[in-house]
Amino acid sequence: MTPDPAGPAPAPTTAVRTARDIAVLPAVRAGHSLPAARAVEAWTTAAWLMLAEGRAYAEDLQGGTAQPQMQQAAKLRFLEQLADIDNRLAGREPVADEHCLAMALEYGLRELVDATGEQLADIFALHEEFGADTCHVDGVFALWERLLEAFPGELPDRLVAEGQRDMLCTLRVWARLARAVGLDIGFLATHMKAA
Repeated sequence: MTPDPAGPAPAPTTAVRTARDIAVLPAVRAGHSLPAARAVEAWTTAAWLMLAEGRAYAEDLQGGTAQPQMQQAAKLRFLEQLADIDNRLAGREPVADEHCLAMALEYGLRELVDATGEQLADIFALHEEFGADTCHVDGVFALWERLLEAFPGELPDRLVAEGQRDMLCTLRVWARLARAVGLDIGFLATHMKAA
């Protein structure tokens, strides 16, 4: 084996280690469930928010390396989005957007990941000075990859051409699922208009 000319890979940051160590979807794995109609609505909404909003924030973080202030704002909004999804999966009423960050940092998340507010602050590098010339997102990407891998079902990437077909197939599946439990898939309309 020849040595890597660039040297050994750097050790993962604490943010990446934290993101890799926390439990993903712990309540589902422990058997927590909601009544059928509420579960279909919660999981379908969570899936939409992850594939529409979550992927968009991830794209902003990836493409915004020349604009660290924009990345910092996207990072905060991404954490708020994950807190909103966490509430929905727990069967709780979502809190207003302006409270999601405070709730996540105070109480942590328990459905998407089992993370304290302190762990979330580490993963999202909230210790950084807002408006600084750098923005660390390695922990966010490590967490996002784990969420995508663990999420039940497919979360097509609607931002790429081939994802459009997959998105239509996914919407059809969700509509059938909703009908099976007596729901109208129209409950997603508000989220779709916002995306």
